[in-house]
Amino acid sequence: MLLAAASSGPSPYWYMTRGLGLCALIVLTGTVVLGIVTSIRWTDEATPGFVSANMHRNLSLIAISLVLLHIVTTVLDPFAGITVRDVLVPVGAAYRPVWLGLGVVAFEVMVAIVVTSLLRDRIGPQLWRLIHWAAYASWPLAVVHGMGTGSDARSPFMIAVVVWSVVAVLVALFFRLRRGGAATLGIRFAAAAAIGLALFIGGSWAFSGPLAPGWSAKAGTPAPTPSPSPTGPIHTGAFSDPLIGVVVVDKNGYLQISMRDTIDTALTIAIRSPNSNETLPVVAISRDTRVLCTVPASVSDTLYAVCGSTRLTITFYGSAAAMKNGGNISGQLTTSGPLN
Repeated sequence: MLLAAASSGPSPYWYMTRGLGLCALIVLTGTVVLGIVTSIRWTDEATPGFVSANMHRNLSLIAISLVLLHIVTTVLDPFAGITVRDVLVPVGAAYRPVWLGLGVVAFEVMVAIVVTSLLRDRIGPQLWRLIHWAAYASWPLAVVHGMGTGSDARSPFMIAVVVWSVVAVLVALFFRLRRGGAATLGIRFAAAAAIGLALFIGGSWAFSGPLAPGWSAKAGTPAPTPSPSPTGPIHTGAFSDPLIGVVVVDKNGYLQISMRDTIDTALTIAIRSPNSNETLPVVAISRDTRVLCTVPASVSDTLYAVCGSTRLTITFYGSAAAMKNGGNISGQLTTSGPLN
């Protein structure tokens, strides 16, 4: 099973890009929090100001390094087909274009902040401070990007990281906005109102979008596009082929799985939840538009079914969240003979 997963499941880059993106969000959150509290001079006399400033700068460099690695592994991962152009231009990507584009904008803002920080003595403190305020925009863009493009948006761990990141930034902003004189009270009140509105809009979007069933399709995940293949089976005997597909959960909670053979691309598999008068899920094996068989099957991490005289096994690879709540998956089809 492990050997099969290594050969036909997601590539190592798929896991690397997810892990690096999550780490980048955590470090970026720390950078934003430290930048906010540093602006109100939270350190005491025993801690020189340059210590907190250096910590903030080093965290920023670590964050942008993690983002760069995240971008490299994303381009190298063959699953989503994201190109170098897609990670440089925030529009026009084929894979979840809006949410990917927000990540590109967040990265470009981070680069601008780092570059202007290195050139602070040349551009002057006023221009540097104006550009540095963009950090407040890059962080929420990164959060929305992670929720919108990530395949683990509904996993408890991802939700916990996002929630604690938001809470950390909100606490830092609270201490920042509560300080100041009467002259800035109106500005601070308006900022607090804007933060509250952004939090409401972001929460509403999260619950109706990434945290709701069917987000993968709504986010703009492209469906597999089969290449031309023979009208008949390309196998003459038993075979084992990798599969790619998507899990969708409808508004009634019924599960639908659609998969395609990546070698014999005319061969497709559709699995649906049982109706009220059925006891088992139903799997339909098709070649192009011709349905070869429709049979009940036992489904867990592995599906077993008999199509005519051919026995077949489908092993699913993907996160538990994707299998339960919807998302992209892969698998392995093993048969006792050709499916014609």
